[in-house]
Amino acid sequence: MDVVTVVICTRDRPEPLARMVRSLLSQSSVEPFELIVIDQGDGAQSVAALGQCAVDPRLRHVRSAPRGAGAALQEGLRLARGKIVLVGDDDCEAPPGWLAGMVRVIGEHPTAAIAFSSVCAAPHDPTTGYVPTYMPSQSRLVRSVAETCWGHGISAGMAVRRDVILELGGFDEAIGPGGPFPAGDDWDITFRVLLAGWSVFEAIDVVIVHHGYRTFAQGRAHAQRDWVGIGAVCSKLLRCGHVAPMIVPVWEFLAHAMLPPLVDLICFRRPKGLSRILGFLQGLAIGLATPLDRNTLRFLPRDSFASKKPFIADN
Repeated sequence: MDVVTVVICTRDRPEPLARMVRSLLSQSSVEPFELIVIDQGDGAQSVAALGQCAVDPRLRHVRSAPRGAGAALQEGLRLARGKIVLVGDDDCEAPPGWLAGMVRVIGEHPTAAIAFSSVCAAPHDPTTGYVPTYMPSQSRLVRSVAETCWGHGISAGMAVRRDVILELGGFDEAIGPGGPFPAGDDWDITFRVLLAGWSVFEAIDVVIVHHGYRTFAQGRAHAQRDWVGIGAVCSKLLRCGHVAPMIVPVWEFLAHAMLPPLVDLICFRRPKGLSRILGFLQGLAIGLATPLDRNTLRFLPRDSFASKKPFIADN
């Protein structure tokens, strides 16, 4: 059996990382597999938190100097030995069977370069905050960008065909938490795969648990970050003449950024959600001015951003 690679990117979240690593190493239904932790942290807390897991021969702990989820995923992709690479967030937990399930669903759909699992929320108090999730109503094979209007998977639970992603230039190091455009990495790789003629599969019967709780105040603060990423992804489509796929970000912008404050104004309420509009316009404007490789739809390497201040630099 070919080796399967799991990549976890982390930065200064030792306890959630340890929980995720333990949940993966306890899964014995897929053999052989390797687990690569790309650690962008500033200290040795992750090593200490991993404890006895650190001596497991399946685990490789790699210290990484570059910052950002995109750069970490790109490094993990280069280091991976497996043709199938699974990706999970460091604040997730993989239930028994998640790893085998992801390998199964992408194997059953040879035209799919990406498979997304469902993402459910860990127990939390819904009156004080929320956990980002993605729970589609049914499994489906997505063949076009337009079909993502009805939803799109998130990188908290993802499998990719390594060779296909590398042929597309790999992950965009500028996109994702910690990067100059601090969100939208799952949007970006999904769009690029679909535009290259591959499909994307979303599975309802394979589920990963997300512990990424945010208070409502934190959610409002993250909204602008998320829309900066959407604006940046949109700028790529515009610059490369992909007009038809623009229906997706335009729909998202109108329905989820423009409409809520407009409804507030009509109802004589103070408009909320203006940060989404501002974030989208910021991401779009800087994306249009950022050097872009039109063949791979990737922004050029980080040196191109030396004079640009990142919007948000957290993970």
